[in-house]
Amino acid sequence: MSGFTQSVSRSSSAHLPRPRASTAANARRWLVGLGITVLACAANAQQRAGEVAHLQGMATAQQPGGAFRFLGRGDSVLEGDVLSTTEKGFAVVSLADGTKFTLRPSTTFALERFSQAEGAESSVMRLFKGGLRVVSGLIAKRNPAGVELRVNTATIGIRGTSFDARICGVDCRQEDAAPVSATAQSANTFVAPTVGPVVARVVQSSGEVAASRPGQAAPRPLAVGAALYEGDAVRTGAAGVAVIGFRDQTKVSVNPQTAIRIDGFVYKKPQASDNMALSLLKGGLRVFTGLIGKQSSDSFSLRTRTSTIGIRGTGMDISCEGPCVDPSIGEAQVAASGDTSNPKKTDGVFMLTWQGGTYFAVGPLDVPLDRAGFIGGDTPPRLLDFIPDFFAEFGSPRPDGVEVDWENLFATVSPDGADGLYLFVREGHVFLADRSRIDLGVNETGFLGPNGLARRMSSVPGFLANDPYPLPELFSGSDTQILRMFGVTLGVPGQEICRL
Repeated sequence: MSGFTQSVSRSSSAHLPRPRASTAANARRWLVGLGITVLACAANAQQRAGEVAHLQGMATAQQPGGAFRFLGRGDSVLEGDVLSTTEKGFAVVSLADGTKFTLRPSTTFALERFSQAEGAESSVMRLFKGGLRVVSGLIAKRNPAGVELRVNTATIGIRGTSFDARICGVDCRQEDAAPVSATAQSANTFVAPTVGPVVARVVQSSGEVAASRPGQAAPRPLAVGAALYEGDAVRTGAAGVAVIGFRDQTKVSVNPQTAIRIDGFVYKKPQASDNMALSLLKGGLRVFTGLIGKQSSDSFSLRTRTSTIGIRGTGMDISCEGPCVDPSIGEAQVAASGDTSNPKKTDGVFMLTWQGGTYFAVGPLDVPLDRAGFIGGDTPPRLLDFIPDFFAEFGSPRPDGVEVDWENLFATVSPDGADGLYLFVREGHVFLADRSRIDLGVNETGFLGPNGLARRMSSVPGFLANDPYPLPELFSGSDTQILRMFGVTLGVPGQEICRL
């Protein structure tokens, strides 16, 4: 920087008259300004990842080995930046892929890697202290495995989602004890999706597997541990396979190119009878019933377009194609072969019983152990004298052979205010991993203490549920309510905004 200013001074003196004192002072100020501009240009030469969408109070950014930069609204955020907010400040940052996050007061955060290069999309962030509220963007949708938030030795995996993460100590306990103000509540206007409790989780998954529910904008990808809810429709791609474990220990294996829906699930709910209802909309399914079916066979049903299937504590394989495919999935119906004596896979619904007993409600028709039954589009149910070859080609594992750690799949602990990392999911799927791993769905909270063991919590702590700092997906910088929320306005000496 000094060499550059000297060369400029020499060049100027060769062509200009010697400045008067006031002119010399102006020249010095001009050179200082030029130096600042050079530094800013050098910073902008780094990979620009996004910008500061809003800032209240003060925040800084620093490149590794570089000087601090004071940030303002509209300033660039660069790959490699370490961002810090002051005790009275917060910032909303918008990244180029649509990711947005709110940095709470007294937070230190790093954007270690950010790439939108096709086929190499990735975003790696690190939280050193404090907390942030995040809504993920296109990178998380295109390459979910490439998006991580790291906290000490823990990893938070982000699967297209909206969540809060916070490193807590005495500050969180103090917030829990404080009353929630109306202005704080007004800042957090996010309405959590009405999904009810988690009824099942994915225990095995490969290939393309996704779930959707009424009113959801786009299907959410499902990985091992992902939560499922009443009303969810699960679909698999051409190579997609999933095994789902329900709270009553029912296990369901989903074949490739299959669509199922969880119509109802009630288990151990006060003043309600246990029951479970699934729909097979298309494809192949393998079912091993759990406690609901064992306690009362009438409490379990599996519907297809052709017939409802009942059980008597059992295991079964079901194939639904052709006239069995539900029109709601939007696929063209494949014409039946017309060979009623030797029906093909596309001719309707087939069921093979490999444990216990099953029946078609239409008829009704019992399908005994090791027998196959069939219903066509306009033919009555009947037992077949053979087992169709396609049952041996099912792509998913027989669920009775899949080991499931039921004790930990749905286990929770009560919040006790302990120091550690807290994670609350507003939308999507997040996993928290260190010495152990948990997967969190909508409205679920996880905790990781100094021992490195991740635990799912039975309820949401107040300091997360009532966080007054703005949700990045809903925040508008023009909302004056955000200034009133903290009892401050801008530009008046002596107010809190000036004591940073």
